[in-house]
Amino acid sequence: MKTESNYDFLKRLTSVHKTGIVEKDLTANSDEFGFSNDVKVYLPKNADEMLTTSAKDIADYLFTTMELEASLTRDESRADLIIKLCPEEEFGKRGYRITVDEKVTVEAKDSRGIAQGLYYVEDLMNLRRAPFLKKGVFNGSLMFEPRCVMSGYGIGEYPDEYLSLLAHHGFTGLMLWIKGVNENQKGFQNFKDLAQRSSKYGFDIYVESYTAHEVYPEGEEAQRFYDELYGKLFDECPFIKGLCIVGEAVKFPSRDPSLRPGQKSGWYPCCDWPLLLKMIRKAVDKVKPGVEIILSSYNWGSRPKELRQKLIANLPKDVILNCGWEMFEHYDLDGVEEMCCDYSLRVVKPGYYFLTEAEQATKSGIRLETIANTGGKTWDFGAIPYTPAPYRWAERFEELRKAHDNNNLSSLLDSIHYGVYPSIISEIAKWAFREPRVDLDEYIPKILALYLGKTDLEKKAEAMRLWSEALANMVPTNEDQYGALRIGPAHPIYAGREPYMAVSPPQDKFAMHRLGSGFYSNVYHFASGGAPGEVRIPKEIEAYEKVNSLLLKGIGLLEDINESNEELERLINMGKFMYRTIITVLNTKRFFMLDKERRELGDGERQTELILKMIDILQAEKENAAQAIPLVEADSVLGFEPSMEYTGDKKHILWKLDQVDREIRMLRALL
Repeated sequence: MKTESNYDFLKRLTSVHKTGIVEKDLTANSDEFGFSNDVKVYLPKNADEMLTTSAKDIADYLFTTMELEASLTRDESRADLIIKLCPEEEFGKRGYRITVDEKVTVEAKDSRGIAQGLYYVEDLMNLRRAPFLKKGVFNGSLMFEPRCVMSGYGIGEYPDEYLSLLAHHGFTGLMLWIKGVNENQKGFQNFKDLAQRSSKYGFDIYVESYTAHEVYPEGEEAQRFYDELYGKLFDECPFIKGLCIVGEAVKFPSRDPSLRPGQKSGWYPCCDWPLLLKMIRKAVDKVKPGVEIILSSYNWGSRPKELRQKLIANLPKDVILNCGWEMFEHYDLDGVEEMCCDYSLRVVKPGYYFLTEAEQATKSGIRLETIANTGGKTWDFGAIPYTPAPYRWAERFEELRKAHDNNNLSSLLDSIHYGVYPSIISEIAKWAFREPRVDLDEYIPKILALYLGKTDLEKKAEAMRLWSEALANMVPTNEDQYGALRIGPAHPIYAGREPYMAVSPPQDKFAMHRLGSGFYSNVYHFASGGAPGEVRIPKEIEAYEKVNSLLLKGIGLLEDINESNEELERLINMGKFMYRTIITVLNTKRFFMLDKERRELGDGERQTELILKMIDILQAEKENAAQAIPLVEADSVLGFEPSMEYTGDKKHILWKLDQVDREIRMLRALL
């Protein structure tokens, strides 16, 4: 693999149509239609901007991917592919009808449905590896609306090509973190420009405000405050479709008598949340009636069921409830109770938190949304572009289908923080969340072949099964997901809180999410689900040793394949980075246990023995981190996370090596 510079990976996020997949020696079957060279795509004269964009896209696809000449025409009689609007018909969510006979006709109620139909045509030809389509009539639509994402390109950054790529992968909404009109967490952003550009690809804009809601939502003064806060936003940005309210962001001064002194409303299902939502609705409706208001219960998912359900029962009926999928779920780790502290593939089924909230939302007639991170990444590995565990993801996708059918689940927030890096996972998700439904076990090998090549496909599938099993054995604790798992081998290791109060990797000043000492203390100082650190850490070490054994077996299978393509090489390289990350996790845990014992002992022979073992771990971790340097040099997306920017690239790993050297010198001085 070639050496990359930071941000070189962005080039891959602006390449929409694949090349090198068409097989010229294939011929159409008797039940198939085949495009020949010089394809004419019919575009109606009254086409809007999105319809025109979609027509140009399919022409570019035929030219770039299928290697055919293609152009637009106004003459329907000459067309090989016809785009037709049928506004009087019902097609379902962004639905479409595709008729394949002597030509191909794509029909829909509006431009958004046409776009989805054309993406489906492209997907069929991709899997066929030829410009052939089976004859017949096919109806399709989306299961969830919207599927909302944040940017994997950079916080709030959406160049047109990346927007097009996201649209091709089935996403329909963009989520922005904002502080005010044209202001995001990093500074200025032209919201109107984004709305205009993204509308060409069918996106709706959703926002989450980080402006403090510092006035209690009652009385004339409060009404003036909220009228100003939201009136200005929707007056200048009427294109915003939805407003997401998240506890930790709005920080409103609740008067709930159950709150303890110092307890914050953002982390508690206060009785006056409905009052705040009604105040916000009144302020928004004065400027733009009908805006979707979404309440995220993310922050209080660990609170008692009765409190949460009582709050949901009192919500305004036009509010959409957003709740987490797997968070706060307790599970057994070889006799030790653990809890899923943040987004993870350890738990693929809906947790108790989701199910109890869905139960009440259904009773109350409230629409339900969830954060399932089906864009393809969790905090299991924060410094990689996506989590390559397709069979584990497929289990989650199947459960989400069931929740759609049984729990009134209507929309998805597919990613936060880390956005979406389109991959085999987002490709599988796109197929999973279409109607009519397909068998994912049948489609996963086809998608692996499309991305990784057809050679030794059984080995590739087996490697992905091993990695899927590895992700099932992750242990999503706060300390690890806010530590080594989040930034990889650049994560510092030091002797508890002594002699340093904080050791955090340096960050660029424009990073939105800052690394704080509280997250990077290397101290397992509180129980995660009930068990103290010294009880649970040995069990966690066993689990992570199994994770790395499975990762290593998968790497071996992939390296044994006699084929070379960039996607496969990057996958192997990423697997090695994941392996190195888990070694850092293991070394951090082992180092902590030794240091804990050291600090509890007085001077003596045992302490000397412990210090020497700690130094051995630091030396081993230096070697581990050093071996990660060529991995991040080969793929610039490794060590990058959009909200934190680079925290695990070569520069940060070199910082880590220096930090570990300082720690070794400090420990040797104690001998």
